[in-house]
Amino acid sequence: MSETEPSPPSPTPRIRFNRDTWLLIGALALLALGVALTFIFSPGVDQIGIPATTPSPVSARPPTQIAPYPIATTAPAGGVVTLTPAYPVALPTVDIAQTQTSVVLEITALAATVQAETGIAVIPTATAPAYPVPEGTPPAQPTIAPTATIPPQPTVAIPRPTSPPPPTPTSSDLIIDDSPTSPPPPTATPLPTATPLPTPIPALVLRGSTRWSAGQGPIVLNRDVQIPPGSELIIEPGVEVRLAPGASIYVDGGRMIALGQPDQPVRFTGATGARWGGIFGRPGGFIALEHTEIRGGGLGGTVLVSEEGGLVMRFSRIVNNGGGVIVADSQLDLRQSEIAGNDVPFGAALEVSSGRGNSVTLVGNRIGGNLLSAGAPMVRVANQNGRETMNLTIEGNLFRGGSANLQLTTNGTLQGTIVCNALIGDNLGLSLRSETLQVNPDGTFLMPLRIEQNLIEGHTPVIRPTYLTFGIGRGAASEIALDMRNNWWGHASGPYEPDANPQGIGEAVGSNITFAPWLVTPPPCAPAR
Repeated sequence: MSETEPSPPSPTPRIRFNRDTWLLIGALALLALGVALTFIFSPGVDQIGIPATTPSPVSARPPTQIAPYPIATTAPAGGVVTLTPAYPVALPTVDIAQTQTSVVLEITALAATVQAETGIAVIPTATAPAYPVPEGTPPAQPTIAPTATIPPQPTVAIPRPTSPPPPTPTSSDLIIDDSPTSPPPPTATPLPTATPLPTPIPALVLRGSTRWSAGQGPIVLNRDVQIPPGSELIIEPGVEVRLAPGASIYVDGGRMIALGQPDQPVRFTGATGARWGGIFGRPGGFIALEHTEIRGGGLGGTVLVSEEGGLVMRFSRIVNNGGGVIVADSQLDLRQSEIAGNDVPFGAALEVSSGRGNSVTLVGNRIGGNLLSAGAPMVRVANQNGRETMNLTIEGNLFRGGSANLQLTTNGTLQGTIVCNALIGDNLGLSLRSETLQVNPDGTFLMPLRIEQNLIEGHTPVIRPTYLTFGIGRGAASEIALDMRNNWWGHASGPYEPDANPQGIGEAVGSNITFAPWLVTPPPCAPAR
């Protein structure tokens, strides 16, 4: 193209809108359409912008229907059907003038926004003024009839179907009222009455001096017996006392003396096959049993108790019961007796403890073969007072079984003799436990205990190679320095102690025990196995 040739006319610039502008224009159009539809369908006008022939300005639009839905009552052919409102519902009041004015203002604001962003003036399609609201109280407009009826004809009343009657309540559905003004429903099945708890039967109190003789026949106790302070019960040879299940004898401060003979023992047994309670000595009570047998008791886990009193038992047997013997803060003298075959749910078969010294005498007894809880010793003697001394005479007894055949527990002083006993079987022979360091300043033994001429053997080997190879069990263990010279440990080579006597293959001893010299033959004074 030459310079002289006229240049072609420049094209007319085209207006381009971005996406946001189109969205605004679309929203503007929708609002305008909404305003137009509002004027068209508003009540009281014939067409947009033209008032109706009979203007009726209103402040609230009347409801078009006073019920959400009618319920039609069906009738046979030719009958009358009446639509009955189910229930009146108040409709919200709508202010048409305020709504129209708000719409016009929003259209104007959107138009101004479009013009400011694009520079193009947008004229709203519907600019009709809001519906005028005249002043004063407007007259009420005629309401729409809520029901429509067919010309009156004879109507047939049809009853609505009724719900089936509720089922008759069972006894579990009833609410029982025990007051006299609310009698139970006649059709209700009466609730089964609970079996009332039996009324506790008071104990039979034996006052003064009472004697039970063999001529009276078996003494059957269907309830507890109490022996109060100042009273005593003497049971003569050959008497059999039969106790009902759960029944017990309480020596409550008094005395009970059973005087059996070798050929005429006194027997305490159950009236039925069920367990009876036990014989319980309470504070101040004294119990003496000679040639006496106690069998089938121990319902609560203990068959014989002496608490803060005294218990003397000689040539007697406590067998096949559901519990053991407990002696607490009482003097105990147990000789030539047997405690065997009992099922003891807790503690030792013979549990002796004291917080104020006292004396314990165990001579010539056989205690073993009882079923114990895990870790329980067969016989346990405990001094619970660190400032008191307990006197022990433990001689010629056979203690078999238990986590320890004989366990001594003390924080105070024990003195006396433990001689000529046989400690056999299970995990451990003699155990001495204490939390107090008990040794004299010069290194001698603090407790004046003589422990000798005892037979200690037959315990389960410890699971270690040396112990299993030679069948070495634990003969004794002590937490403090203890003198145990002149005892038999199951072998002439003496007890096994890795440092002091590694060649010994007898029962093992702990490092706190002095054992040399030892016996090379079993002591003849110890009871036979």
